[in-house]
Amino acid sequence: MKIDLNTCEAGDILISKHGLRLIYVRKLEPENYYDHEVSYDDPKLGNGTRTNDGFVMRNERARLDSDHDIVEIIKKL
Repeated sequence: MKIDLNTCEAGDILISKHGLRLIYVRKLEPENYYDHEVSYDDPKLGNGTRTNDGFVMRNERARLDSDHDIVEIIKKL
């Protein structure tokens, strides 16, 4: 399944390749290195960023097996 975080709206649920649930926050401004802001379901983990296609790393993909790349988007109701 091809992921495109440009289709997301705030509040959509994102599932990582390890089953972690994240929440889509917003598309970042073009001057940012990454494209999208996401929030971890656990408030202690804070927020993170992803590329348009859901990867943690822009240039070193699949570098770490522990990366929580996005594999599914669940649209909010």
